[in-house]
Amino acid sequence: MVELNKRQFLIASAQTVGGLMFFPPLKSWGAVSKKNPLSFYNTHTGEYLKILHATGKCPSTVQKKINAFLRDYRTGDTHPIDPFLLDIMTKIKKMSGSKGTIEVISGYRSPLTNKIMHENSSGVAKKSLHMKGQAIDIRIDGMPTKKLHDLAVSLRLGGVGYYPESDFVHLDTGDFRTW
Repeated sequence: MVELNKRQFLIASAQTVGGLMFFPPLKSWGAVSKKNPLSFYNTHTGEYLKILHATGKCPSTVQKKINAFLRDYRTGDTHPIDPFLLDIMTKIKKMSGSKGTIEVISGYRSPLTNKIMHENSSGVAKKSLHMKGQAIDIRIDGMPTKKLHDLAVSLRLGGVGYYPESDFVHLDTGDFRTW
């Protein structure tokens, strides 16, 4: 056992406290991100997908699955999906406590699909973030879309569109805005 005099003890104590201020124990060392289950259902293809998502991380295996699942179902085209969309949906599900399945109305849209949709509907943006893999239209089983909308708006993490007559919410990773 090491014996310290009063002065050595005070110096060691001050160094320990100072160190803990900059490096909190267990928070920065060896912390493991908790993986959150996300379940999806594609309303157009009838497909289901279950993944484990750790906020801020998207392993290539999960990225490949989500890219394929959120493909343009009209053309079959795929595009990399912004992993931050998964972060937003994870946060919404955590805040709500929902265990419901995320029902996907629209994920990636090819430029051709978006052009056709834009020509037939004033509600489809000409330069939609769906074409960049940065947007998704969803509802969550068992959750009113108004609640989904309100939770998404409270996060202020991207664009949030509310379509009550079609019963879905648009989420994207662009600048915060609502409609």
